[in-house]
Amino acid sequence: MSLENNDTPEVKKDTTDKPFKDGVDNEIQIEQYEEDIPQDSSENEIKKNTENKSFKIILYIIYAIVIILCLVIVARNLFFDNNSSKTDSTSATGAESTVIDAPEKIEDLYELANLSDGYEMTDQNISDKKAVLTYKNKDNEIVFTQSTIDGYVPEYDITDSDIDISDFHSGAGQNYTAYQIDGKCYIVWTTDEYTFEIKTSMKKSESIPFIFNVQKSNEVSSSGKSE
Repeated sequence: MSLENNDTPEVKKDTTDKPFKDGVDNEIQIEQYEEDIPQDSSENEIKKNTENKSFKIILYIIYAIVIILCLVIVARNLFFDNNSSKTDSTSATGAESTVIDAPEKIEDLYELANLSDGYEMTDQNISDKKAVLTYKNKDNEIVFTQSTIDGYVPEYDITDSDIDISDFHSGAGQNYTAYQIDGKCYIVWTTDEYTFEIKTSMKKSESIPFIFNVQKSNEVSSSGKSE
């Protein structure tokens, strides 16, 4: 048997290392994938932790601002309440001392003098604590009241939500208060001796000028007193 008749034996490639290489490559790829996953997760966790910390810091700042504002409001309310109490106490003390120094009975009578527009006195009701003089013309009526300071009782309600209250003073330093309600205007003021009131059905601007007509009376006497 000659070599010519014999086929040259083919050398087959060993394919056993291909799967091995593929396996190694797959293992490397898996390891790289597994390494990448924890890295991304770690970065996400760090980012989330950072965001959570920032959010918490913002919340703490907001809470701190709210607490500070609450403390400021409470402190301001306490301050104004204390001042109001002091003012009320001072006013009450001043009023009490005024009442103590003021006469307990009406000693000098006052009236509205030199009224124009045809006003005439139509009625007078005088007692130890209170003197009420009524003046009328064809259109209007004026009621002038003089009372001891502790004997003055207003007929209006200062707590009424519809009442309009305004303060003003004269050049002599006397303080006045105007009360407007139910179509009536009351001008009220207190001196060292008495409390005076002028009541009209006119506007405040029309009623205020009558305060300058108040003067001691020479004609109204105790003979007209009635209890």
